[in-house]
Amino acid sequence: MPILPHDSEAFSKKTVFIGGINVHIYNADSLQSHVENTTGDIPVDVLYLVHERLGNYKYTEAFAFKILEQFYKKGGKQLVCVTFDVRNHGERTVDESKNQDWRGGNASHASDLITVIDGIVADLKLLTTSVPFYLDLDRYISRANKELGTTIKYRHSFSGNSLGGHAVIRFANEYPNLVNVLNPVIGCPDLTTLLVNRLTKAPLDSVAYDKKYFYFEYDELPLNAEQRLVYPESLHRHIAAQDISIYENFNMNIKLFSSHGKDDKLVPTKLASSWLDIYKNTNGVTEAFIQEGVGHATTEEMIDNFTTWLVKHI
Repeated sequence: MPILPHDSEAFSKKTVFIGGINVHIYNADSLQSHVENTTGDIPVDVLYLVHERLGNYKYTEAFAFKILEQFYKKGGKQLVCVTFDVRNHGERTVDESKNQDWRGGNASHASDLITVIDGIVADLKLLTTSVPFYLDLDRYISRANKELGTTIKYRHSFSGNSLGGHAVIRFANEYPNLVNVLNPVIGCPDLTTLLVNRLTKAPLDSVAYDKKYFYFEYDELPLNAEQRLVYPESLHRHIAAQDISIYENFNMNIKLFSSHGKDDKLVPTKLASSWLDIYKNTNGVTEAFIQEGVGHATTEEMIDNFTTWLVKHI
């Protein structure tokens, strides 16, 4: 996917080193006046952006600048964004071939995908804990306000694209109390069914996409002996357990805006539709934007619709 055009001079960029990762923070220079001029407890909204497979932080940096520009134009009050290279991508690349899928010749695609996702979840947990250290906003609270017990209240939001979309759903399932807003873009809550159908090359109009393969025992999956070698039973149990938890235990009090391309063939929208229907019936502010004529891509229209919603609900 191409990097979206953006104005890289519109907002500040600060790079800090956190736990071995270069982390990029945008619009941090707006926070001093926000803290100094807010009475009572001080909310600080931080949006973490996670890029796609085969991408790097430059892709989400473009989204960050776009989101910030639109957020403030639409009346938003305060927001900073955070990006970073996910594991085995960008400057963290160890073996680029492991980022390919089965069609790209990577036999261990499923294992490589889920371990990177699990790594992203761990990295996001680290960042939610550590980014406040590097922002160091407490020093801007006046002595009088400190004596009144004024504190900084971080509100963490998460947006992820494709691989990043899969990951932020899993992060929210693992750490629901840390998530204020969730924005999976062309992401999927059901990786079991996605991967099994990708491996078996099931047609998009096949009933296989309605199967919810996370409820299947390994021996019930429609895999031949060769396919089982690249989708082992222990992996199936691991991914299926996560998917079951997302479908049965997800905290749907989290505010959600989900975006999809109607013609997405890589991560078909139908795999998220039933989960989104449940979400919309549970949480009144939930929205799903499904763009006609778009495949597996993040578009400016998706960002525009998200920021309109975000200003209302952050």
